[in-house]
Amino acid sequence: MRLPDADPDESPELAAAFAEFRRTRGIVSNVMKSFAHAPRGLAAIVALGGYCRYQTELSGRQREMVILITGRGVDYAWDHHAPLGLKAGLSEAELGAIRAGQVPQGLPDHDQALAEYVFAYAALAGVPAPVFDRLRAHFSPRQITDINIISGYYLMIAASIIGMEVTLDPASVRDAETRFHAARHG
Repeated sequence: MRLPDADPDESPELAAAFAEFRRTRGIVSNVMKSFAHAPRGLAAIVALGGYCRYQTELSGRQREMVILITGRGVDYAWDHHAPLGLKAGLSEAELGAIRAGQVPQGLPDHDQALAEYVFAYAALAGVPAPVFDRLRAHFSPRQITDINIISGYYLMIAASIIGMEVTLDPASVRDAETRFHAARHG
């Protein structure tokens, strides 16, 4: 990490933000610690991340697909979300394709449209009209908005991981997060 750790014992705002992250994720990850010098900003990130993870109108599988496609080139994001993607129903072959930057073979039409859209969206080079039209044929305006919010959130997280040189969490932290999520959200 490029900045020293912030001490939650010295900031009630930071302690509250860490407590909320522990409540909703079971751990405080290194990426969240990288935002700790701005406790109000961290609290906003925690709130938006909570929305992305637990309050959208996408299935868990679709949500994890969006996250994994968006963060596929960032080892930190992949290490946290590949296990969650498996638990949400993505196969090893689908994860391999996503990691390689490809839309997985054999997806149902709605997930194919979702994957094509997120690959285009996350590339930050524009989304071709036919790609958006396929997405719109399968998803409601609310769901499309949720897809954009999730991918946009994880683009910000990925850029922060890279810019702040956030170190990977130990396997024990990632495993605890996966167990917490599975116990709480199936």
